[in-house]
Amino acid sequence: MNAPTTDTDRFAFGRNWASYSALIDHARVDAAVAGVRRLVGRESLAGSRFLDIGSGSGLHSLAACLMGAAQVTAVDLDPDSVETTRRVLSRLGGEVRWTADRVSVFDLSPATHGVFDIVYSWGVLHHTGRMEEAVACAARMVAPGGLLIVALYQKTPLCEFWKWEKRAYVRHPRTFAPAARVLFKAAMVAGYAVSGQNPWTRIRTYAGNRGMDWSHDVNDWLGGLPYESISAEELSGLAARLGFRVVRAYPTRIRAFGAFGTGCDEYVLARA
Repeated sequence: MNAPTTDTDRFAFGRNWASYSALIDHARVDAAVAGVRRLVGRESLAGSRFLDIGSGSGLHSLAACLMGAAQVTAVDLDPDSVETTRRVLSRLGGEVRWTADRVSVFDLSPATHGVFDIVYSWGVLHHTGRMEEAVACAARMVAPGGLLIVALYQKTPLCEFWKWEKRAYVRHPRTFAPAARVLFKAAMVAGYAVSGQNPWTRIRTYAGNRGMDWSHDVNDWLGGLPYESISAEELSGLAARLGFRVVRAYPTRIRAFGAFGTGCDEYVLARA
């Protein structure tokens, strides 16, 4: 269960985001903008430099463009994600100055890339294999008075099980992965129903969750390797060591000790 992750075990995040990008419409864009506004704590990003680490589909880089950021820099390690981000921003990004390049978080440097008023990395740094180091690398890109916004998997009693599941999902894409998707989706639908929610309404309105898509998020969750998680206390301690303080936190509600997956806790950090 604790075998090391290799490059061949890495999930193809970019292909999943490329598929998702075909679904981007005005409603999803509006939901993404609302999600970024909630985290930055203001309506506009006018005059701000925005760095999106792990841009994925480019949807939240696009949200920053639409909120009037002076400059948007999107980076991702996956070439498919970079291409998808460029395509989305070229089509919908308007006149905002933006770039999208293949850069690892570990290679970001203030000397090379500058510093940013907002450094944003949602659901990414726990997939690097070196999560705490990745947070530190992101933190050094924050300008004085700026914000670091991260979403990281919440630690649960079942995290070790999910490491095993993800490894099997990535290593056996034609056998284990399809069966895992069917079983997990069925379990989620049953969980919605047991908790008094209408499953079909929940799935149909899922785009209200930052503009995301239920099926693509399920695929991302089941295959998302490398995988790490962190508790709120551990994150607070890490932030303090990096010279930051938590100014806002939005914990996710974990059901059944993590049997339905580990959700992302959102943190807004400011330099202490």
